[in-house]
Amino acid sequence: MQGEAMTEMTLNAPIRSGAIRQDGSYAWYVVFLLTFAYTVAFIDRQVLNLLVDPIKKDILLSDVQISLLQGFAFMAAYVVFGPIFGRWVDTGHRRNVLVLGVTLWSAFTVFCGLSEEYWQLFVARAGVGAAEACLAPAGWSLIADYFSRQRLPRAMSIFMLGPSLGAGLALIA
Repeated sequence: MQGEAMTEMTLNAPIRSGAIRQDGSYAWYVVFLLTFAYTVAFIDRQVLNLLVDPIKKDILLSDVQISLLQGFAFMAAYVVFGPIFGRWVDTGHRRNVLVLGVTLWSAFTVFCGLSEEYWQLFVARAGVGAAEACLAPAGWSLIADYFSRQRLPRAMSIFMLGPSLGAGLALIA
């Protein structure tokens, strides 16, 4: 019975790219590309925090409005869309999920820069949070496929350097 259920689950699982060569140079290329994306995502998250005073003066925002932009707008969308992207990664094509996510968060970042009112900035910031929620589930899934059990911890560690690199680079910039 258990073997039948396992076979049925395997047969119904989404087909991933044919033969994946684990631990090769392409796998490391994917890790570094995903780490770069994660780094850029964290730079993007920190920019608003670093530009609070100019934004407050330009759009005439209160401290409460700024706090909602920094926290609630981004994180609420991230939390809502994280499981949605996670499910899509499980059932769909991970590369397409990443391409859509990166494209959307880039577009919403531009909209943040073009915003002239609080609600425009709030919606754009929520869009950035929603779109960035694609990166972690797609990245973890891809890395898990590209690396053997022995090399997976190193690959994941490099991927997880992205937030620290992004936060540090945002402060430098």
